[in-house]
Amino acid sequence: MTRSGTIIYECLYAKDQALSDSHLAPLPITNDHPEWRELQAFLEIYRRGDWRQHDFTGMFSPKFALKTHIGVDRFLGFVADNADADVCLINPFPQIGYWSYNVWMQGEHAHPGLGAAAQALLDAVGIPWQLREVPRHGPGLLAYGNFWVARPAFWQAYVGEVLQPIADFLLREPSHQAVLGILSSTRHTDAAPFLPFMIERLFSTYLSLNSQWRVAAYPQQNDVQRYCQNDFERLLQQQLCDEVDAADARQCFPLPLIAHMNKQCALFQQHFFDYYRHHLHPHSGKTVNR
Repeated sequence: MTRSGTIIYECLYAKDQALSDSHLAPLPITNDHPEWRELQAFLEIYRRGDWRQHDFTGMFSPKFALKTHIGVDRFLGFVADNADADVCLINPFPQIGYWSYNVWMQGEHAHPGLGAAAQALLDAVGIPWQLREVPRHGPGLLAYGNFWVARPAFWQAYVGEVLQPIADFLLREPSHQAVLGILSSTRHTDAAPFLPFMIERLFSTYLSLNSQWRVAAYPQQNDVQRYCQNDFERLLQQQLCDEVDAADARQCFPLPLIAHMNKQCALFQQHFFDYYRHHLHPHSGKTVNR
């Protein structure tokens, strides 16, 4: 089969919703499961088989430029420059990697109970991952926000063999305790269950447990301060950057450093809750619900 370039979809779920960027392709969905968030869109692309027709396929939200500080055209240029990769990604929150060892450390502080709920669902579905054993997510693997594109083989392995079985189980066993748990509400600027925050973290998790994929991460190491949302984040990143960068370079994180990062992550998250209880978050324009 002859494939054509890179295609990045934008999920259109509301009436009269327009594309946020002319470089994106429309992906209308019925939004039957709004609590699933982006999971619906990934499954719709997978069901249609569009990912087989392109070298790279992805799905971005309308907030791509707001969160990443670059345009879609610039990211497409990055993908073109890394044509030998299997996956290309950009992380809208590179600063979090300085006070969180991996996505689950941060996730547990941001959404208490997320780890147990996610593990219960993975166990019920039969996906043999132990989230407590997930390794470091450094700049090459850390990817909040679902801003990634990948080759057909990756779509088959990740979306087809991880996300699709999860969705099938959610539909097949709606009264299962693991399903009820992952659909429980969590604290956020928008009312939401644990599920979308689990799905967001499965991408980096999958990559860290399957090292055969060639991953190209958009370079941000010299520009991390730009992504910080407030002075506290900038201070925290400055305090931790030398030690964490050195550990990433050695690919060795001593247990005392991991424990220290966990403490700093707890402080960061409490500040986040306190600060955005009274201030509008720049990405959502809302305060954090309690």
